[in-house]
Amino acid sequence: MSRFGYAIDYDATKTARAQVYDLDASYKDMTQVCAAMRGKSADAAAETLQAAINLEKPIRFYSHAKGLGHRSQLGGKQGKFPKKECKLALSLLKNAIAAAADKGIDAKGLMVLHAQAYKQNSYPRYRRTFASSHTLGYGKQAILSRYVTARVEITVGEKGAKRIARKTARQVTAGLKADREARRKKPEGKEEKPEAPKELPKNDDKVKETGKD
Repeated sequence: MSRFGYAIDYDATKTARAQVYDLDASYKDMTQVCAAMRGKSADAAAETLQAAINLEKPIRFYSHAKGLGHRSQLGGKQGKFPKKECKLALSLLKNAIAAAADKGIDAKGLMVLHAQAYKQNSYPRYRRTFASSHTLGYGKQAILSRYVTARVEITVGEKGAKRIARKTARQVTAGLKADREARRKKPEGKEEKPEAPKELPKNDDKVKETGKD
């Protein structure tokens, strides 16, 4: 059983999924890598990641792209080569494909139905170098640089796999209240008293005493 739940549920007989957490990687870059995989076939997604690792074609960045360069391979759009994140995503994709093979799902028709990354933990940390007085205008000071981890989840499966709708918070609360009220209600009608245990038949035969000779 996974430590964290998945954002979207699909038909378990036609899909397989995998996740990894506490990654030492940029969650911002990982979100764009997941966006590049989502909706493609498993083979096409693997080729996209491998091309970025080999510095052949960059990953398109739709967000977290402030000051990012424009790439001719993308028609002048913003993007870069997040090699570290692509390697981690490719490893996770292979894990999901292997899980699908264990379920007996045909690997040729696999699609990346869902791929998403999250910011997980943020730990306080300081850089090894200090900002000097020339930079700050006063005494040298440590620079806070937090250590941030990421979590990624991938779901692969057959094209057209049904998505399972989840209950809303109101529906869950209403169901809990209904169960609670059902337990409080007493059963209707008179309560039947338990039957008294039947007495064993008494032995009235008298024991005859035998005389001495």
